[in-house]
Amino acid sequence: MKKNVTIKDIAKELGVHHTTVSLALRNSKSIREETRKKVWDKANEMGYRPNRLAQGFRNKRSNTIGLLVPNIQHHFFAKFIAEFSEKANQEDYAVMVFQSNEKLATEKKNVEALIANRVAGALVSISKETIEANHFKAFNEEDIPLVFFDRTPTQTGLSRVVADNFHGAYQAVSQMIGKGRKRIAFITGSSHINVYHERLQGYQQALIDHGLPLNEELLIYGDFFMEDGIKGAKKLMQLSPQPDAILGVGDDVAIGVIKFLNGAGYKVPDDVAVIGFDNDPMGIAIEPELTTVDQPIKEMAESALQLLLKNINSDDKKPEEILLTPRILERKSC
Repeated sequence: MKKNVTIKDIAKELGVHHTTVSLALRNSKSIREETRKKVWDKANEMGYRPNRLAQGFRNKRSNTIGLLVPNIQHHFFAKFIAEFSEKANQEDYAVMVFQSNEKLATEKKNVEALIANRVAGALVSISKETIEANHFKAFNEEDIPLVFFDRTPTQTGLSRVVADNFHGAYQAVSQMIGKGRKRIAFITGSSHINVYHERLQGYQQALIDHGLPLNEELLIYGDFFMEDGIKGAKKLMQLSPQPDAILGVGDDVAIGVIKFLNGAGYKVPDDVAVIGFDNDPMGIAIEPELTTVDQPIKEMAESALQLLLKNINSDDKKPEEILLTPRILERKSC
């Protein structure tokens, strides 16, 4: 039996990626005319016959929404996926979930896969390695609506749904100051990611507005895991004078801080007050229970879905930004 020629066969002959061949055979504007001609010529030469059923699927918008996140194990994203999927199902949409594992290369492959599956729309939170958004232009070229949430590129002209991270950090530091703390440290993540950059700005502005100095030795750059909180707290408590309060960029970091302080004989919050971000359930398992900036995940999921559906069902896809306000969930660590 003669083997059917596939898109991958053509790609191998031309020495290009199979996605390039797929887009060229659909006459996508993202592929140069010269490349499209080469692909079509090679396809005809090899006797390629498109799968009409698959082609029909590709040319018709599905009822599936693509959701791309950095890490499905992180509480924030796991909770968001659950909330978003439930709300999307109520609107008769299925949700296809991809994770980048915080890697730009994987994120790019995920974008290709979402486009190949002809999702009705895409919702994305970028990886920590992502700095620019050029690879996301493929969605626009394929007329697939795109909305970013939480972690977003810095470029303008994008639809996004985000929490007011500046406000959250500002309120957390203000609460610490209101309780008499004057040497407030911050353990933060990669500064190029909007979430962490905005929280850093909120931390700094709160100190300025309350007449406290910006002290570089009280600012620790790391990542957003418990181990970063442990390492950061150990470094901070070697200072003289020591900090009397520590803000963690996320709850995992803040939990790590409390874990170190408890083990080193410090009392929380008597010696050092601690506040985190995200309202991770583990925050109530640590002693003392963690005061945290509670992000409006349910509201974010609902707003993201409605904005995406608006773009799916409208020819007028103007960029729109939705800013949601977090709140302090006060427990016992501050």
